[in-house]
This record gives sequence, structure tokens and C-alpha cells, in this order.
Amino acid sequence: MQKRLFIIGAGALALAAPLFLVSCASDNPSDSGKVQPADEMVKTSFTLSVGLPGGGSTNNAKGHVGTRMSEDVTQAQGTPVFRGIDNISLIPFKVSEKGVDNTASRNGDKNIVLPNTTVNSLAKDQITGTGNAHVYNDVSVPTGTNAFLFYGKAIDATAGTSDKFKFGTLKAVGLDAGVPSGITFTPEPIAANPSTTVGDKIAAYLTSIANAKTTDGKAWSAVTEDAGSGQGKALATLYKNFTSMTAGSSKNVQLAVQDLYTSLVGLKDQSEYNQAIIKAVETAITASEYASESGGNLTFDASLNGYPEDNNLPDGAATVKWSDSDKKFTVQTDKSVLDDGTSIAAMDSYVYPANLWYFVNTKIKTDNAERNGDYVNGTSWENILKNYSNDNASVQASTRSIALKNQIQYAVGRLDTKVTLASTLKDHTGAVVTTDGFPVKSILVGGQKAVDWQFQAMSADGTTQYTIYDKNVPSDMAAKTGGSAVNHTLVLETIANQPAYMVVELENNTGKDFSGHNGEIIKAGANFYMVAKLDPTNDKGEVTQPTQSGSVKLTKVFQQDYTTVANLTITENSDTNHDKGLGAAYNVIPDLRTPALSIGMSVDLNWQSGLTFTIGM
Repeated sequence: MQKRLFIIGAGALALAAPLFLVSCASDNPSDSGKVQPADEMVKTSFTLSVGLPGGGSTNNAKGHVGTRMSEDVTQAQGTPVFRGIDNISLIPFKVSEKGVDNTASRNGDKNIVLPNTTVNSLAKDQITGTGNAHVYNDVSVPTGTNAFLFYGKAIDATAGTSDKFKFGTLKAVGLDAGVPSGITFTPEPIAANPSTTVGDKIAAYLTSIANAKTTDGKAWSAVTEDAGSGQGKALATLYKNFTSMTAGSSKNVQLAVQDLYTSLVGLKDQSEYNQAIIKAVETAITASEYASESGGNLTFDASLNGYPEDNNLPDGAATVKWSDSDKKFTVQTDKSVLDDGTSIAAMDSYVYPANLWYFVNTKIKTDNAERNGDYVNGTSWENILKNYSNDNASVQASTRSIALKNQIQYAVGRLDTKVTLASTLKDHTGAVVTTDGFPVKSILVGGQKAVDWQFQAMSADGTTQYTIYDKNVPSDMAAKTGGSAVNHTLVLETIANQPAYMVVELENNTGKDFSGHNGEIIKAGANFYMVAKLDPTNDKGEVTQPTQSGSVKLTKVFQQDYTTVANLTITENSDTNHDKGLGAAYNVIPDLRTPALSIGMSVDLNWQSGLTFTIGM
């Protein structure tokens, strides 16, 4: 996603939003001086303060410049323009000193309601200057409350698919029930039930070509290699290569079939037998329902176009597989393994990026005086908080003001990606590949899991893993020797001390084929995929802890409220095996859970206020 995340304060990806509850005197004068029983509702005013960088914030909010979204979407301007927050869930608790944990029970039978034009929201123009505060009047809070969980997301428009790619999305469960152990946030599959209508027609087309026969019933598959380098050998090799094809997108298939047709035309000066076989294959290729030919160039029927784009998935997510026993190609939508051992993820495992959620688990400060007058332009949060008398307090009948002690922060992390080319590039054969720059089509991030009530990754064995597909990259993003533009992707936190794999999808715009992973041919005009491994446990001098962290060691590749920066370099690939750099390029997307992937880039990876990785691949 081409974007720049909502930036707040200084240091990490965080929105600092101290929240305030200011109680009002009872509307009934006769209630004055009464002691209210525990768990009775106290009417309050509720104030939310948002810390913004460059706006005079003094609340120690952490901040960044840039995220995955455009500046207006992510508030990444020099002086951020607040997007607002909606879907706020403010859950009250009455807990012991240890605070809210996953065994806690909500205080009362419902969440706090924040009155506004749109209930439980904060519009972009509703905060004061400096303190960035807004007061909600007539908010009811149960007595005994001494802690809160706050959840909310940045205001966006997630009704349609394009909006989900632009803003991101997560499926939130359990917020209304208010039970921490039941709250989860899960990535949303892009194609939960992928359509294969076009893919099935592609497979049928490929099958008809592979099973081509002469008029007297002799099959292409029956051609054997001759003793020399004649046409028999060439036709047998073409058949083997064709039935070994795994890249199943419309673009890849059409490029492969055109390449096959061009090769057949070059073999037409052969024996009569071979002429018949060549004619049979050509006839299958140019069958009227599939393609037409003019001057050696094929035009494919529209019914073969747009797969898997019709599922909003990248080309490399689409694969086909030939069965020697059934003599046919089939579309693969479930997890599969290619002949070379490369594992391919299921199509329903691709998800949208995360959207911008906020979270805090905090105790409160209270005061018996009303503090409404403190929330004016020019008054900082730091100065407001000094006015509260009772620390780690509980709401009493006499309470008039409440402040959440901890700042609200971003609940998600951010990945910033930049791709650079070595000055010389070689493919798997050692041949030099020349380009002014490969266009970057998308960024994919593996190892994403559902997160719990604290936005921490589920660690149980068998937890589903997802791959983020971020196709909203900058329109001018291209891997060049001077580096690409930076793309920004919102991600969920990962588990400590575990590596994460990511993929950059690029276009082969060189006008020539080149040889990639295991000798796979990356067709001119096709997309290809470079894998990078981000490993926080690397002990080869590739990981440097940030100076800001002091004695705190950061161990997660992606961490909520932090930015991970991946500076990726496609290396020259000059060793004997030529299996690095472009020699490690895939023509399909490997399963990013696979432990043994071909790594084709070097990584200089750092977290702002986090880790720095310099990794050669």
C-alpha cells in the first residue's frame, strides 16, 4: 500500500491519546452528598486527547514519518491532519493491582457509550490545539471502575474491495461482549472462496494442447528424443517443459503458449512425421474458442483473460499442475507442492493489510473536582494530568474527573520497504541481465496470524498463517540501482524470535527471458518474485539493536507501535552456483511458511526505535 501512516509524537509508530472522564454533579439537587452504592453509574464527561507530532505535544507520544497509506489517509504530513477515530470500544473494569488480564470481567453489563454525532467516534475536526482533546458530556461510568481497555480504529471507508486495499481491514470479534479472552482481530481473506471459472478454462486449453494428436492418432507425448539434436529431441523437450509448467495466471500462460507457438514455427523444416505433430499442436493452440494467429502472433480469447486478477490476487498466486496419469492440467487453489519441492500457499490464505487500530490497557487517575476548564487550546496533556489528585484510583460517588494513565497507541506495526539493484545483475545461468529498473507491482508479507485482545500474535500450534498482499504501491515504484520509492504496509505483530518472510513482486521489463530459481524461465513481460528473510535472531552481525532501546532487546520482526524498515538489495549473483539475486527469482509465489526458501535479496532491515538488520542473501 502506498501510504504514510498516522504519525504521532517522536520515536515509534504510536498514537498517544490520553483519555479523560470528568464527572458531572447529579441533575437532582436532592442527591447532593449521597453515597452511591458500588457499581452504580456515575454521570461523567469524557475527554480524549490525541498527541500529534509537530503540534506542540508534550505527552511523550511516539512518532514517525510515513506509513503505507497516502499522507492524507495516514496523517503523515509535516503537521498531521487527524483522520479521526471510530468504532471506539471503551470497556470498564474493577480489578486488583495487577490490572486487566485475559481473566478479567467487565465492570457492569455493557461498554461505555460516548455520545457524539456518531456515537463512539471522534471526528477529525473535534480536537483542541496542543492538548488535542475532546470532551464528551453525559457519559455514564460504573462506580468501582479502576481500569479500562480502549479500542478504536482510524476513520476510513471499508465497504468495498478497493477501500480494503487502500485502508486495510481486520475482523474484530468480542468487543461488544467486553471479555478480554474472547476478543480477537483476524486478517480478512481477499478470496475466501476463489473463483476458478477462468482458471478452469485455462487448464482445459493447456490440456488440449498437451494432448494434441495427428490425424492418424499419434500423440505429441509419444515423440521421443533422437540420437542427435534433431527435431525429435526438440519436440520431446518442448513437451516436457510445457507439461512441467506451474505458473497458472492468464499472463503467464499466454506468454508460455506464445513462446511454444514461436518455437514450433521454427521447427517446420523437419521430416513429414514431425510436420504432422507440429501441425497438430499448432491447431490445438489456435482453436477458435481459445486463440487466433496473425503473422506468428497469437491473440487470445477474452475468456482466458484476468486470472487470478478476477479474485484480486497477484499472478503468482495462480498455479496449475499436470497429471501424467489423468493426462490433464488442473487449477490449484489449495496448498500444493511443485515438482521441485516448492510449497505454494492456498489462494484463500492471501489477506488485505491491517487497518489502523488503536489500543490501550490502563489504570486511571481521578479527582473530586471538575476539570473541564483544563481542556482548552494551548494546554498540554502533561499539564492537565498534573491536576489529578488520586493515582491508581477507583471511580467513587464523589469522583468528578477521570484520566486514563497510559497513552493510547497504535495497535499495529508498519513495514517500510525499499528495493535497490546491484550495478550488475546475473541470472541462474550467469548471464548478465540489463534493466533501467524493474517495476515493483506489490509487497507480500508472510507469517501473519490472528491477534488476541492485546494485539499479540496467537502462538498456539496450528494457528492459521496468512500472507498480506499489498498492491497499492507507489505508481512510480521501481527497483533501481539508486533505490526505489518507499512503500508502507500496516502489519500485525509477530511472535518473538521468529523470522518472517516477505516477497517483492516485480515485472520483467527487459524484453528478454531470464533464468531464475532452479532454472525456471522468467518470461519477458511476466511478473517474478524475490524472497527476503527478516530474522531478528541472526547472529552474523546483521542485526543491530537501536540506541534508543537501552538495555531493552527487541525480538519481534513486526511489533505494534513500531516501524520495521526493510532496505532490500537484489545482489549481483556472481558466485559459482548463481543461485542468489535474480538466480533466485520465482515465477510463482512460494508459501512464505516454507522453511527452506530460495533467498534472492540482501536486507538492511531496521525498526525505527527498533532493530537494524543488514542481511546478505
